[in-house]
Amino acid sequence: MASTYQRSLIKGIVWEGISFIITTLAIYIFYGDIITSLKFSVILTLIKMIFFFVHERAWKGVRWGKY
Repeated sequence: MASTYQRSLIKGIVWEGISFIITTLAIYIFYGDIITSLKFSVILTLIKMIFFFVHERAWKGVRWGKY
């Protein structure tokens, strides 16, 4: 099965959406400020999405575990 750039991007967006919610709640519990929580979450989400996409594309070329 071919792995496309679009598929990698959608997987990253869905996962980071879930992660965004969890991160926002965790930071809110720690700081008690929703604005601070959202700022941290947005920055972390953008950074993690970039790294996830690069990681996913790097693994595309690895044959290990493919049938």
